[in-house]
Amino acid sequence: MNHPLIRQLRQFRSIEFRLLLTVLLFFAAGYLLVVFATRQRDFIASVPGVLSILWPSTLPFLLFMAVSIGLSWRSPKSDQLILPLVALLAGLGLLLNARLKPSLDRIVCELKDGSVVPCYGDVATKQSLWVTFGVIALALIIFVPWDRIFIKIQRMSLMDWFDHHRYVWLTLGLGLILATFIFGVDLNDSGVRVWFNLGFFYFQPSELLKIILVIFMASYLNEHREVVSAGYQLGPLTLPPLPYLVPLAGLWGIAMGTIIFQSDLGAALLLFGIFLAMLYVATGRGIYVMIGLTSFAIGAYILYQIVPVVALRISIWLDPWATAQGTGYQIVQAIYALASGGVFGAGLGRGVPATVPAIHTDFVFTAIGEEMGLIGTLAVLIAYIFLIFRGYHIALAIPGRFRGFEQLLAIGLTTILAIQTLIIIGGNLRLIPLTGITLPFISYGGSSVLVNFLIIGLLMRISAR
Repeated sequence: MNHPLIRQLRQFRSIEFRLLLTVLLFFAAGYLLVVFATRQRDFIASVPGVLSILWPSTLPFLLFMAVSIGLSWRSPKSDQLILPLVALLAGLGLLLNARLKPSLDRIVCELKDGSVVPCYGDVATKQSLWVTFGVIALALIIFVPWDRIFIKIQRMSLMDWFDHHRYVWLTLGLGLILATFIFGVDLNDSGVRVWFNLGFFYFQPSELLKIILVIFMASYLNEHREVVSAGYQLGPLTLPPLPYLVPLAGLWGIAMGTIIFQSDLGAALLLFGIFLAMLYVATGRGIYVMIGLTSFAIGAYILYQIVPVVALRISIWLDPWATAQGTGYQIVQAIYALASGGVFGAGLGRGVPATVPAIHTDFVFTAIGEEMGLIGTLAVLIAYIFLIFRGYHIALAIPGRFRGFEQLLAIGLTTILAIQTLIIIGGNLRLIPLTGITLPFISYGGSSVLVNFLIIGLLMRISAR
């Protein structure tokens, strides 16, 4: 009964594996449904023809299953629901990009020599490639013995190294912001210079900045948690320890600077929201959150009065119909698309989501609403809620007060996904001004996909410990 093979079979993560297999079959059927609905001319009803359609979804999912089997061997006690939820969302992203590809291929751009090419290229293949790289990055975080390597080199574990080098991370983050101001490029002529041109692909440094911010804040708040949460008495009033809240003012300044110099409302709101959430969890003081939100609102209002791009975004949000044939065209088309979807949707491949500009990036939730209806959008929301719940559950399940850094890190990483989802869905539904943030795992985008898989890899590693 104690044979090693028997023990390995007992540790097999059957729940996770069965869920992954279900997701794989579901999206394989979805791919074929999209092909039949769009009647793609290059499809041949044969085994090679079917495989040529299915490979973009099959390859990443086979890697997901390989990761699951590896977890049964290396980390059998890590969370069994996060990986299937990520596979579900990433698979939906692959499916939607495959469905949108024929429509996006008809949008052409003229080159300097007069020739025309598709503006977006093969989004389905590119997204599949990025998801594949993302799963590989996740596997490297989970399976490489980082603790042994860092103990041998630095005499401390990976998490301890993160915790004890906070100012290295802060310097790296500030360096990324400065480099964006200097070397950033504007891909879409939107006035937002937030990309690095690395030659073979474009990278958005604000995606990596999210993780850097969370590591720094987890380390800082873990060390000063008791001081920040206690405050000091001035007569009948309990005032916050101002010297220890310098990061609050610093993050507010970074957020305002991002809006002024980069016109990037989404990144500013995301970074500041992550900080406020972690500050509240570390201290339990809601007054800090109220002060932070009030200061952000005041700063945003002042910038609304003096920064043209901010004023334009908010005016479009308040009344897109006034410029329905101009700057408000994207939001107006998105409203029509959501309305046409109704409760059950038009069906995969039967809508016209490409009438909404940037449908595969900023407005992918609108595509879900048009072709899958209210039921489809609610299903996606439930999947995100489950994923966020599991992330917070990992943080709450960490035992002992001496692992506070890991708990704050798990909370911060999960909050990244939560706030990012809230911002982009709120923008698609016109609940808040639209920002250029991607929907995690579903929207097209290489840097976003890679960083989100890094987040999941860190969460899985924390849950395994």
